[in-house]
Amino acid sequence: MTDTQSADSDDLDKFWSKKFEYTSVTRDGHVLEVTIDRADRYNALHGPAHHELQEIFNAYDRDRNLWVAILTGAGDKAFCSGNDLKATSEGHDIQPGESGFGGICNRWGREKPIIAAVNGVAMGGGCEIVLASDIAVADAGAKFALPEVKVGLFAAAGGVQRLTRQIGRKAAMELILTGRAIDAERACALGIINRVAPDGESAMDIARAIAKEITMASPTAVRASKRVLNILEEDIERLPEAFKASGPEFQTVLTSNDGKEGVQAFVEKRSPNWTNS
Repeated sequence: MTDTQSADSDDLDKFWSKKFEYTSVTRDGHVLEVTIDRADRYNALHGPAHHELQEIFNAYDRDRNLWVAILTGAGDKAFCSGNDLKATSEGHDIQPGESGFGGICNRWGREKPIIAAVNGVAMGGGCEIVLASDIAVADAGAKFALPEVKVGLFAAAGGVQRLTRQIGRKAAMELILTGRAIDAERACALGIINRVAPDGESAMDIARAIAKEITMASPTAVRASKRVLNILEEDIERLPEAFKASGPEFQTVLTSNDGKEGVQAFVEKRSPNWTNS
């Protein structure tokens, strides 16, 4: 190990030992477990939580001793319910950092695998995190949806792009344009997730078993496989372009009358009154 690598390793050890405000992390050998820790908000994310996750996955990318990451949510009700719309309605920052929603949705060229262990609802941005992961498994009671159109927004963190590419245009359009929720079995049949945990097992049990399998393979070969697949799956020239288009479109709908009404109606637990403006 060079002096530079040694210094970086020391910095990483300090980083992993600190206490995070909106997440918790555990290192088990070559596996990093990251838990979104906002159970009181159904693990919805706001700006500070996004930036914390971005820091964590930046460190994961740098850490030579970590080969696989598992991402899950605290509690048993939600993996991640998307944007914290209560924070939105109160005017708080909800913007993610450069690496996108949950610290991973815009993380281009990622070479290390991330497994999503879906332990409850994965709605909106939570579902987009699942789509951005390499492998996803779920508890039997998990629910998936891109419901943004129901609150005057749209799935701007990669949902419209990735869902269409992963399950086909027709099936994706139905889910995107209706905002309908589906259960874990349907999500597995469509190809949104890899497996549903059987009775007596949890999504984390399955995710840990898969992570262990991956750590038994060559980390160099895994990274090489990811680099090649990144070119094919992300279509480096076109997909980032589509993501760039999402930003201005999201700002437009967020500041529109329907966007404001949808968020307010959600917070007030009533049906929105759309004005198409």
